[in-house]
Amino acid sequence: MHFRKNRYIAIILILTFIINCSLSYGQQLKNHSLEQQFNIEIAHKKIINQGIEIVFNERNLKHIDLGNLKKLEKWYESHPMVEFASLVETTITLKFIDEKYTLLLDIFSLIDNPTLEYEKFYDSISSNSINTLDLSNGQTALILNPSEYLYGNHHCKKIINKLISKGYNIAYLANEDVDLPYIEYNLGSEIVYINTHAGYWDIDGDGQSDAVVIATGEYWTNDTEEMYKFEYENKMIVEGMVGDKSFIAFTPILIEYFYEPDGFPDSLVYMATCHAAYDNNSMATAFLDAGASAYMGWTRNTVFWTNSLTSILAFRLFVRGFTVGQVCILIRHSGIINCLLRSKLTYFGYGKHRLIK
Repeated sequence: MHFRKNRYIAIILILTFIINCSLSYGQQLKNHSLEQQFNIEIAHKKIINQGIEIVFNERNLKHIDLGNLKKLEKWYESHPMVEFASLVETTITLKFIDEKYTLLLDIFSLIDNPTLEYEKFYDSISSNSINTLDLSNGQTALILNPSEYLYGNHHCKKIINKLISKGYNIAYLANEDVDLPYIEYNLGSEIVYINTHAGYWDIDGDGQSDAVVIATGEYWTNDTEEMYKFEYENKMIVEGMVGDKSFIAFTPILIEYFYEPDGFPDSLVYMATCHAAYDNNSMATAFLDAGASAYMGWTRNTVFWTNSLTSILAFRLFVRGFTVGQVCILIRHSGIINCLLRSKLTYFGYGKHRLIK
């Protein structure tokens, strides 16, 4: 009996050893497979475009709705090169298996397809007012229009003319001139107006927004991660796609890092974008903590013509002495489309802030 017992124990030990070796070898194969995958140059744009082409055929492209966006999310989720896809409102966060993120900020712009050639704005006011601000002389305003290439600058002209009539020094920049270094070092003005695209970044794939992100006018290229290595590694920037173009989008962490508590001189920050005021725990808080008096934006989606006309109306009211709170109450949804989208113009911070004292 003693011999038989020892034989059973020996057999069990041998089987345990074989199983452990098999598991270890299997894990090595898995790790090797993952390493092979990570060494593969993933065609991020090709995967993104393939999903859009499959889900949004020519018929559906004219009727992009939440149902189709969910189908697109599921398509990406099933792709072997995608770690996760997460739809929050109308932004899709993609995290690929190589740890890279891409945010689809505005698929809707694929169907806007503006055909007009917009005139350059740079000749309409003196060159001294365009690119630099004399912060020591009078009131200052930054009018930044990264989306000029898409939506033009008519509304910006109207806003600038109103502010000039009240003695403001203006700096206007558009498209690629609104690059990341400019955002990092030049926003310290009494009025900061940015007309661009925004969306949500779901970093961990739980279906919840971790941060509102705002698109600059600088294109995201193969060199971006190395050129802005510090910002990239610290999640201050992320790639944001608008239609078929990729831009650098900044997160609240960038504002927190580059601007001191007094970085904004009791400023009004007006984000003329979708989703910029989705919550008060990310982008709004970053600007307010850096000294801004009030932060304005749309709570959800809006359409560009409503956004543009509302911006003009808002500054007409501002220069007549209306407060931030009053302007948001008077404008609110600004039309039936925003009512249907359940989006309204709102603010965080000091609602009694006035441009004209």
